Amino acid sequence: MDYIWIVEINAFCFLILGILMYSLCKNYDRQTKQRYYMKSIIAGMVSFVCEISWAFIESKILPIPRFLNFLSNGIYDISTTLMGYYWLCYVEIALNSESLKNDHLKRLAKVPVIIIFVSVVVSYFNGFLFYIDENNVYHRGNFVILHIVLCQLYTVITSVHAFVMSIRCKSYMKSVEYKILAMFLFFPLLVGLIQIVVPNIPSISVGVTLAFVFVYIDLQNLLISIDTLSGLNNRNQLIRYLSARMKADSDKSRLYLFMLDVNKFKKINDTYGHIEGDAALIRCANALKNANNVGKNFIGRYGGDEFIIIADLNSDDEADKFCEKIAATLKEICEKDKVAYDLSFSFGYVTYNKEMKTIQSFIAAADQKLYEAKQRRNALALKNT
Repeated sequence: MDYIWIVEINAFCFLILGILMYSLCKNYDRQTKQRYYMKSIIAGMVSFVCEISWAFIESKILPIPRFLNFLSNGIYDISTTLMGYYWLCYVEIALNSESLKNDHLKRLAKVPVIIIFVSVVVSYFNGFLFYIDENNVYHRGNFVILHIVLCQLYTVITSVHAFVMSIRCKSYMKSVEYKILAMFLFFPLLVGLIQIVVPNIPSISVGVTLAFVFVYIDLQNLLISIDTLSGLNNRNQLIRYLSARMKADSDKSRLYLFMLDVNKFKKINDTYGHIEGDAALIRCANALKNANNVGKNFIGRYGGDEFIIIADLNSDDEADKFCEKIAATLKEICEKDKVAYDLSFSFGYVTYNKEMKTIQSFIAAADQKLYEAKQRRNALALKNT
């Protein structure tokens, strides 16, 4: 058997994850979630090193004592299980799950790692998971399937949990994030099945690397779609979302687009400074999030002090009540924070119709309604002075 290509594949996968680690370390924010993500990658890299070691030993290129051969294979089994455990911790934190805060469940999550560690020790005496024969050659034990099942158990649990949460989640952006996490299982599972059938093909390292890279790239793309100040969707994400919605027909509800802007925002900036202006925008964003906590509406910052909401509603009466709810929520936030100035929205909304051929025409129609609402507001203010 030619082992060189096994070394090359694992070395290449190690290099890819090394570059990923370098990128993560450059942007390291010391969050517990990110630490688990990095630990999972490190465990994967350790397993690649063990695969390379196995190839060198089996090919007789690297003559090492039988005990060290056993130790290398034992570390491989433990590191791959640890990789799954750290990934579970990362995903559960990303899902805001309470499971790891429960001491009993936290201890339960470590059980597969403990089982594999004990099994490796036992294997030294009776070949439970694997054994090294007198010729220093690796052989699978009768219960090697235990290692495969426990490794996959972590990713299966996390992927199923993430997928279920993506369906239940009311936030569009969170729903997308959870679906990305759920996809992690696909690559290791596919190539893991290949490696079960053909054990000498190092496909699992390729699957693990593809999974980490896929999640990293998709989550980075998701971050690019988020407005850094408000934490809402930005204009790029708005265009993508609207493009998909305008192509889809819905018989059950009507697609509404709300355009909002902050009243007298320039005056707030000029009087209280840009730092307070940013704080005002954050309060507005929080009000939009809080008012939308029961629906799967799209909320985005269009630019400056303008915001957009896309919602499925049944009538203009619902739309008016929705605007009132947002206004009341913002007022509550301002009262709680003891804001010294008037902070409020003007609203304009329209329903989508087939005559709106482009995204720009849909947005422009709502913007026109917003302009009319501000004109009425200004006229009323002049009348009362």
